[in-house]
Amino acid sequence: MRKIFSFAGRILRVDLTSGKMWTECTDQYALSFLGGRGVNQWILFKEVKPWMTAFDPGNRLIFGSGALVGTLAPCATRLTVDAKSPVTGGVGSGNSCGFFSAELKFAGYDHIVFQGRARSPVYLWIDDGKAELRDASFLWGKSTWETEEILKNKLGDEQIQIASIGPAGENLARTACIITNQARAVGRCGLGAVMGSKNLKAVAVRGKLPVEVARPKAFMAAVDHALEVIRKSERANDLKQWGTYGRATKLNEACLYPVRNFQDDFWDPSKLQKLLPEAYKTNWEVRRQGYLACPFYCSHLYEVETGNCGKLLCEGFEFNSIWNFMSRLDIDDPSAVIRLHAFCNKYGLDIDSSSCVIAWAIECYERGILTEEDTDGLKLEWGNEDVVLELLRKIAHRQGIGDILAEGCQKASSLVGRGAERYAVHLKGQDSMEAMRAAKGWALGCCVSTRGGTHTRGANLVELSHEVIDPELAKRLWGISKVEGPSSYEGKAQLVTYYEKLQAIVDSLGVCLFSSVWWSPDLLTPEDYARLYSAATGYQLDGQDLLLIGERIHNIEKAFNTLHASFTREDDYPPLRFTEEVISSGPLQGERLMKEKWDRVLDEYYELHGWDKATSWQTAKCLQKLGLQEVAEVLRKMGMLIE
Repeated sequence: MRKIFSFAGRILRVDLTSGKMWTECTDQYALSFLGGRGVNQWILFKEVKPWMTAFDPGNRLIFGSGALVGTLAPCATRLTVDAKSPVTGGVGSGNSCGFFSAELKFAGYDHIVFQGRARSPVYLWIDDGKAELRDASFLWGKSTWETEEILKNKLGDEQIQIASIGPAGENLARTACIITNQARAVGRCGLGAVMGSKNLKAVAVRGKLPVEVARPKAFMAAVDHALEVIRKSERANDLKQWGTYGRATKLNEACLYPVRNFQDDFWDPSKLQKLLPEAYKTNWEVRRQGYLACPFYCSHLYEVETGNCGKLLCEGFEFNSIWNFMSRLDIDDPSAVIRLHAFCNKYGLDIDSSSCVIAWAIECYERGILTEEDTDGLKLEWGNEDVVLELLRKIAHRQGIGDILAEGCQKASSLVGRGAERYAVHLKGQDSMEAMRAAKGWALGCCVSTRGGTHTRGANLVELSHEVIDPELAKRLWGISKVEGPSSYEGKAQLVTYYEKLQAIVDSLGVCLFSSVWWSPDLLTPEDYARLYSAATGYQLDGQDLLLIGERIHNIEKAFNTLHASFTREDDYPPLRFTEEVISSGPLQGERLMKEKWDRVLDEYYELHGWDKATSWQTAKCLQKLGLQEVAEVLRKMGMLIE
C-alpha cells in the first residue's frame, strides 16, 4: 500500500449480509474528493442505484473521517455519515463532532462502507486495524447511552469510541439519528433508520496507530497561523464564551425563531429572557468541553433534575435545542429544554426533525384536524414538556400516534389528510427547522440544500451580521462589492454558491464549520485550509483548487438527487407558509418571501452553477468543466442531462 500522508490509507468494506470484510486504498478517491463527505458521496453515487430504496440492503451507509482529522489542524474533529435518505429519497448526509472520527483513523481506516443487512443485530469492533462483526442482540432495545456504557465495560476500555443507534433507529423512525459520545448527533436525513435497517446497532473503534503529515515544519507553521487567526477573531471569542447560542437576543430581533410551527418568527422576549446563555451558565453548567484539536471548547456539560430519576448529565447542547424546544414548541422552562435534548440523545432521535413533526401535530390538534382519539388521549398543547416527552418516547418506539409522527411531517400529513398538509413545513420532504422569511440569503441556502432543508449546506450568516463588511474582502471572498442586509435578494445567489463550496470543503477536510468564514469573515478561508492540507498531505493545492473540489462534490450530490428523487426547480421553492403568511410580530413584522423575487434569485443561482434555469438540471458543459464526465454519462442515459 502506497504511503498517503494525513490519512490512514485504507477504506474498510463490510458486507453485513455475508459477514465478509475487505479493504481498499483511500488514495484512489482522496485527490479528487479530499476525504470525509466528498469521498462518501462519490462512493454513494457510484454504487447506489436509483431503483434502490433507502432501506434496501443495497443502500450504502458510509462513515468518513476528513482529510485533516487526526492531525493538530484546529477543529479537525468532524465525522460525516452518508447514505440514500429515507426522508427525501435523495442525498442523506450528516456531520458531527466528537472523538469517533479521529479514533477511526487511529484504528487504521479513513472510511467504513457498509452494505447489505445482517440477519440479526450486530456491532462492528475495530481495534488497531483488526475488524470483527459481533453479536449485538444483547444491545437491541437499549438506549445510545446504555449501549455505550455496556460496550465499554464489555470491551474493557473507557477510551473506546462508539457510534450507535437507539430505539428510534431500531424501529426505523425516519427522524432517527446516530449518536457518538452520548451527545454528538449525526443528524437529519434519517441516517439512524438506515443503520437500523441494516441491523447494525453500533460501531466501536479503538486505535493507537499514527497519522503522519508530509511536511511537519510547514504543517505546524500553518497550524500556528490558523490558531492566531482564531485567537484574534471577536466572533470566535464569543463562541468560546457562550457556545453557539450566545446571540440568542440578536437572532430573535432578526426574526429567525420558529414560533409555534412557524406561525410567527419572533418569540415573546419575556419568555426568551428566561433562556438566555447567562441563565444556563449560572444554573446548570458543570464544565466546558471540547474535542481533539479544538481551541474553542464551545460545548457545555449541564446537570439538571429529572424528578424521580434524579440528576441528569447532558452535553452537546447547541442553539438548535433552543430553537426546537423553546420557540418552536413554546416551552419557556430552560431546564425542560435540557431534559428534552438529553432524551432525544438517549432515544437516538434527531432533535430538529422530531421537534418539527411534533410542532406540526400540535398545530393540527389546535386546529381540530387531530383529536384526542388520534393522539392516544394526549392533549397536544404548546409549552407542555410532559406531552412532548411522551411524544418523543412514542416516536422512538413507533407506538400509537408516534408511528405516524416517526414518518416526518410530509409523510405524516399525507397519512392524516383532512387538510393537515397545509401545516407540514418541509423542504424536499424533510422537516424544515429554520425560520426564513426575514433573511433572503439564509432562506435560499436552506431551500436549495441538496440534503433537503438545512442551514449548513449553503445558507450564510454574513447577511445577519450588523458589522460592516470590508468591500475588498467581500469582493475577494464572494465576488460581490458589498453584502446587503437580510431583506435584500441582491448578491445572495453568490453568497449561497460560495458557501455551498466552502461547506463541502470543511466537511471533507473534517474541520468544524465554526472555524471558517461561514461563522465570521475574519476566520479561516479556503487559502488557510489549503495551506494546512498541502503541508499535511504533500499535495500542493491553493484555495481556488479547494473551491473547485467543493463545487465538484456539490454537483455529485445534485446529480444523485436528480437520479434518485427526480428533484427539479419546483423543489427549490420555500414552503407556502413563508410566501403566503407574513411575520406577525416583532421588528420585522410583515416580512415574507416574494415568489417573483425568488424566481429571479433562483435564475441567478442556476446561472452561477451553469445549470438549466427551467429544470434546474445540470448541463454537460458544467460537468465537463468539473471533470465529472462519468456523472454526465449516467444522467445522459437517464434523459436527465441538458446538452
